[in-house]
Amino acid sequence: MDVAHVERVYSSYSGIYDLIFGRVFHSSRCRAIELLRLKSGDHVLEIGVGTGLSLPLYPQWCRITGIDLSDKMLAKARGKIATDRLAHARVFRMDASATDFADDTFDAVIATYVMSTLPDPEATLREMVRVCKPGGTLVLLNHFRATHRLGARVERWLSPICRRIGFRSDLGLEDLLNGAPLRVLVRRRVGPFGYWMIVTARNEKPPRGSMDTFKRPHHLAGATALS
Repeated sequence: MDVAHVERVYSSYSGIYDLIFGRVFHSSRCRAIELLRLKSGDHVLEIGVGTGLSLPLYPQWCRITGIDLSDKMLAKARGKIATDRLAHARVFRMDASATDFADDTFDAVIATYVMSTLPDPEATLREMVRVCKPGGTLVLLNHFRATHRLGARVERWLSPICRRIGFRSDLGLEDLLNGAPLRVLVRRRVGPFGYWMIVTARNEKPPRGSMDTFKRPHHLAGATALS
């Protein structure tokens, strides 16, 4: 997948996205936002904000910045901001793998149902770490490749088909996190059908965020796996 393909596919979904992905995934979105453990005044970046389904779920005492590739999706998000009077939220068109934000801009960064849709999820995770403050929180809500052999084989076989409709089925969590300065705190399966996983991690890059930290192996110590 490339950026143009992703933008084209998700722009085509913009008119029906809320109908298909709204209520079914609502509770998982709520849980992911709860796991950010936000404090008053925190500034949150949402990667792949889409039509803004998550925006009304954030507390109004935080600042929310959302980015997405699709102008049509963002138009829907801006409509929600206006209709629901979400003065604490703003959205921009931006490539998540190469954002315009300065280092250490955000207290927390979240990506819900988006990592598998990106042309370069590894580069996007590096950006998430870069723009998040040291000690900040990163939350991923996504499907990750099965760890058992048969399931992983099936997902690899399906991946070329899935890519045509805008996502990949074979993104591995360990592959994605490899070398990132993150300490995973929670890994929790969520519905529908336990197919999705919420991963919460603390950003353990050193102050002023040298990206050389990606050369070090990541931690899984202290992770809490819940079903």
